[in-house]
Amino acid sequence: MKQKKSLLQYGFKIVPALLILIHTPCIYADHDTSLRTDLNFSYTFNNQLKSVSYVFLQADKDVSNFDYLEWGTGLQYQTSLKWFSFLVYYQQSFSKVEPDNWLLEQKPSINMNTSTILCNFKISNQIRYEYRFTPDWNDYRIKNSLEISRSDIFFQPYIGWELFYENRDKAVMLNRIKFGVIKNISNNVSLGLYYRIDFSNIDHQWEWTRQLIGLQLSLKY
Repeated sequence: MKQKKSLLQYGFKIVPALLILIHTPCIYADHDTSLRTDLNFSYTFNNQLKSVSYVFLQADKDVSNFDYLEWGTGLQYQTSLKWFSFLVYYQQSFSKVEPDNWLLEQKPSINMNTSTILCNFKISNQIRYEYRFTPDWNDYRIKNSLEISRSDIFFQPYIGWELFYENRDKAVMLNRIKFGVIKNISNNVSLGLYYRIDFSNIDHQWEWTRQLIGLQLSLKY
């Protein structure tokens, strides 16, 4: 119990410190504020196969404009190694460019997932290769997602880092850092809250372009 309390106290200290660092002039930029709702569903067929799907709803421009919708569905295959699995996804996103004009992007992908437990911390990593189809161009993107979490604490805390390499730009174009907590309401339902900050590569300089608050609902069967 003392160990859990000390970890939580440490988290409450470190997160404000990181937020203070974000506001330093060297990385400050005129950033947007967004609100996102994540709806997730998964169904386990057996020890090897599981279906996964999600819907994202996002309001940007200081949470004043609902202008982004994304959904995806996929099938995950668990190998004989507990720490290694594959996931095949099909995703579509819709971005509002004008009041009555939504831009469609299709993103089929293949993902490699790995995980391990180290000192009660779960370390998970996903490497995604996706091909992006848009009305104006087609090209591939590589996304790497790293997450460190604790599932043995009442409010399960986690921290994540996402990196995006865009082949059309021949460079890493986006970095994201996420802090969040998840609470299991039952064996099938969990709720979560997270805070995310985005850094974009603009003219070969990294700028803070977005802060996002996310609300998450997950159903697992």
